Amino acid sequence: MAEYNFRKTRLYLDTSVVSAIDAPHKPIDELATKKFFQYVKEHAGEYELLASPVLRLEIANCPEPKQSRLHDFLGNLNLTRVDENVEALALADIYVRAGVLNVKHIRDLTHIAYAVVNRCDYIVSWNFEHFVNDKIMSRVNDVNKLNNYANVIIITPTTIIGGNFHDHN
Repeated sequence: MAEYNFRKTRLYLDTSVVSAIDAPHKPIDELATKKFFQYVKEHAGEYELLASPVLRLEIANCPEPKQSRLHDFLGNLNLTRVDENVEALALADIYVRAGVLNVKHIRDLTHIAYAVVNRCDYIVSWNFEHFVNDKIMSRVNDVNKLNNYANVIIITPTTIIGGNFHDHN
């Protein structure tokens, strides 16, 4: 039988997921997020985590001591750090002009554009208003198709960990 070498699943991290590591006001999201990162770490051969300049900028804008805790956390992850990219910024602008979201939400659209340009399989987010919903995903993928980009799927951390969320080993 032939042996297959599958490529790693590329997961783009939205700021809401990283921020949820330190979210005592949302204990269920915090628990699920910690389990997500533990799961990805334990299955490192299957997943690649990507972080864009938008994530780094948004974390830099967090108040202390949360900012330091998130920087420390990111420093301990095996992350692929994506550099600023003109193609991603142009795609975010296309999303605005297409009406995916308005310009007020350009950072959210820039997150999505970085994920698409960097061929991520999934965007992992807790932002249900601007990311994890079928209307936004459909609009994004319609624009992607018209501009020769692949579809992207936007999910929560619980999608990756599945049944492991309730396993408290």
